Amino acid sequence: MSKILIIAGGPGIDPSFVKSAATISDLVICADSGADIALAAGLIPDMVFGDLDSISSDGINVMKAHNVPVSVFPVEKDMTDSELCLSYALNECEASEIFFISSFTGRTDQLLSNIQLAVKHSSYNTDIILTDGRTSVYPLLPDMKRELKVQCNDIISIIPVSDIVRGVTTENLYYELKDADISYGSSFTVSNKPLSRDKDSDISVSIREGSACIVLSHTYD
Repeated sequence: MSKILIIAGGPGIDPSFVKSAATISDLVICADSGADIALAAGLIPDMVFGDLDSISSDGINVMKAHNVPVSVFPVEKDMTDSELCLSYALNECEASEIFFISSFTGRTDQLLSNIQLAVKHSSYNTDIILTDGRTSVYPLLPDMKRELKVQCNDIISIIPVSDIVRGVTTENLYYELKDADISYGSSFTVSNKPLSRDKDSDISVSIREGSACIVLSHTYD
């Protein structure tokens, strides 16, 4: 089982964060212009997937110079470039963890699609975390306790994905939940915060039934 780093294209991604994430990854896969972000971080991807409609010409030349495998697909296809990368990681790499770096400030349709992909394909065998380095999305599965390290000014929201999410229980959050039910479209669990005012603390969220995700937003003074 391996740890896979997927880098999608888009604005607002800090190359230093990408470089740090790569140090704990076994394989770096880029979606199209995600390769340019990797290069800005001083990385050479292991693989690139996409229709190559957004990668720079310099990026393409570097891939060729380093013999990076590039799987080229037509622009008119049935998957986004990000899903192509995710599909490869899930089906060919036996990934135990996928760290999926995606822009949260670029195209909203791509972001929503990537969130759905992360929630849909997360399992007890493969954890998928979607992040831009400042905001992270963690899928929640039934009877799985998600434990996270947070900072005192972080914002923690629980977003229901299924029609009903049952048995929502939190630990060490300011607004405590115990065996609560949340309906799809409810904003009841938006904008929680750590109970502790220490700089760093541990929180947890679990659900009994349904699908949801934790959105953890780091705030900086």
